[in-house]
Amino acid sequence: MKSLRVNLWVTGGILIVLGVLMLRYPLEAIMSAGIVLGIGLLMTGVNDVAGWYWFGVRRMLVLGALDIIMGVVMLTQPGLTAFVIPFVIGLWLFTAGISRTCASFWLGGAGIPGWWIVLVSGLAMILFAVMMCVSPLSSTFSVMMILSGVLIASGVLAVLEGFIMG
Repeated sequence: MKSLRVNLWVTGGILIVLGVLMLRYPLEAIMSAGIVLGIGLLMTGVNDVAGWYWFGVRRMLVLGALDIIMGVVMLTQPGLTAFVIPFVIGLWLFTAGISRTCASFWLGGAGIPGWWIVLVSGLAMILFAVMMCVSPLSSTFSVMMILSGVLIASGVLAVLEGFIMG
C-alpha cells in the first residue's frame, strides 16, 4: 500500500509540474503539443488503415490516410504546426465528424439503438471544428489553458488519493 501512495504522489507531482510549465511557457507547450498530436495522428492513421485492411471499411482507409498525412506534416514542420495547429485540429475534427455522421446513418439504417448518439457527437465535432477555424489564436490558447488546468487538477487529486490510501 505504501508503494501505491508514493506512486500516486509522484504521478501527482509530475502532472502538477506539467500543468504549471504549460501555463508558464504556453508557446513551447503548443509546439510540444503539435509534436505529440503528430505522433498520435500517425498512430491513429496506421490503426485506421489496418482497420480498412481487416474489415474492408473504405472510409477507414480515407480517414487513415488523412491522419497519416497530417501526422507526418506535423512531425516534419513543428514551427508551421504551432502556427496552424487550430486549423489542423479543426480539419481533423471536421473529417472525423463527417465520418461519425455518415456512420450514424448506417447504424440507424441497420436498426441499431443509440445511433443518434453517434450523430450528435459527429455534429458536435463539426461545430467545434468550425469554431476552432473561426478564432484560431484564441482556440489554441484556450485548449492549452484548459489542458493545463486539467493536468494541475489531476495532479492534486492524485496526491490527495495518495494521502487517502494511508
